Amino acid sequence: MLRIEQKRRIQNGKASNGAERLSTQRTVLSLSWIDGAVRALAVHKGVVEGSWECPDTVADAAGFGAVLRLAVAHTGYKGTAVSIALAHPRLSQQLLATPPIMRRSLMSCLERQVQMLLYLGVPPDFQPALARYIERQVQSLKSFDGEAAWCFEYTVPIEETNGLLVHLFPRQILDTLAAECDTAGLWLTAVVPITSVLQSQVQHLPIGQEEVAMLVGDTGRSTAVVVSRGDGQLYLSRMLAGVWPDNAEQLIVDLQRTAVFVKEEYGVGVSGVWLFGPDMQNHTRRVQAETGIPTTESPVPWDAFYWPREVCSLVPAMMPNFISWEQLHAPRERLWLKLISAGALLVVVSCVATSAYIEWTLRQERAGLKEIQARTAETEKQKTEAQKRNEELEIKRETIRLVDSERLPPVPAWFMGYLSEAVPEDILLTSLEVHREGEQWRIKLSGVPQPSTNAPSAAVLSNSVEELKRRLASGPFHVAFVSGSNRGPKLKSADAAPKPLSAWVGELGKVVGKQEPKNLEFKLEGVME
Repeated sequence: MLRIEQKRRIQNGKASNGAERLSTQRTVLSLSWIDGAVRALAVHKGVVEGSWECPDTVADAAGFGAVLRLAVAHTGYKGTAVSIALAHPRLSQQLLATPPIMRRSLMSCLERQVQMLLYLGVPPDFQPALARYIERQVQSLKSFDGEAAWCFEYTVPIEETNGLLVHLFPRQILDTLAAECDTAGLWLTAVVPITSVLQSQVQHLPIGQEEVAMLVGDTGRSTAVVVSRGDGQLYLSRMLAGVWPDNAEQLIVDLQRTAVFVKEEYGVGVSGVWLFGPDMQNHTRRVQAETGIPTTESPVPWDAFYWPREVCSLVPAMMPNFISWEQLHAPRERLWLKLISAGALLVVVSCVATSAYIEWTLRQERAGLKEIQARTAETEKQKTEAQKRNEELEIKRETIRLVDSERLPPVPAWFMGYLSEAVPEDILLTSLEVHREGEQWRIKLSGVPQPSTNAPSAAVLSNSVEELKRRLASGPFHVAFVSGSNRGPKLKSADAAPKPLSAWVGELGKVVGKQEPKNLEFKLEGVME
């Protein structure tokens, strides 16, 4: 929706309270060209820095370049963008009804385009079929010779069709304006009909969303008329020849006809007329008496620089603009072309410099080639000697590797060291064998109880042996004992030969005397895992 904010008036080309700040952040030279009268404001990031009014009437676009240079000199403008609020005798409006298109689908498409292009900062595109239809209608509706430039606004739907308000302007004049801006070193970014600027006042009127208001704006040399709903939807806009001090009666008749047309075409009545311009309070009673419509002065304050100031506050992607997408991006494309040309030139220069450097390098290489060839024979000789030494070293290295690979790890020594801590104190080892079988180490242990004054006990020895087995099995060597080696300690007498049965029976009647001491011993076999 078009925007406007209350602003301080500019008097005699200067802000009344110092620098005036607008609602936009743009930097632009904003002009109004209204039936030959030119006024300019220099805006830098939303702050008005200077203003100027052309003392002469500019009727022809061919001399617009000189006017732009004067505007830049008097306002101190430092940017390049230029926007124009336009009211011209050859500017006209036509109301069109487009072919039946689903409005919901069309508006959804336009909303997506607008959201995307608002972000990109370029005017919105629309459906190609609709553009071709408007182009055909424009060529048949234009009232001047030559090609027509056009822009459009959507209106309230007319019965079952979509309404369009098309603004027509000679392409030749528009191209001349763009060329004059380019000659002055500026960039023409927007040419907006004055009625679209006036429509932005609708949101400041004290009316409901669905009420219909007629805005009448005095431009100084003509009169702009806009009929719109309170929510900003447009019914009609047009330009009327004449000004109120001289042509009030004819203008009132045109306002009556406009209200009747809106009633017949859209089926709604105008609820109020709002007059905007200098001394418009002098005409409110007469307009209300002759039209029968409540009439009052617009709440938006008027000053001579209202039109160039207000066009800065319009959203670029939402306003009708005679500057096409191609024209709007032509300076950017020219800049890209310059950058690409400069890049191509830089590449060519780089290639030439690289070629020269390579040629110089080749010459240096040729100069040193003879010296390299002279050293080649000596290098080959050194290479042969080095290869011979390398072969001898490789043979020695292989020999060392074979010796290292055949050397067994000192597992027996490690096991002996651990065994000194693992054997219980009441056991005395009598023999130890550790030998390698394939990938495993096999051990054999045998021992007896420690000599002491007390007689050795088989139970005590058995417990000590079990403790030894447990320590070896859970220790760092993880000894797995062979089945059959877990038998308890054996008692061996001095005479281990078996006795016959008769001798054994004969000894039963003998008195038991002092027994011969018996020997206790154990044997273990296992594998280190």
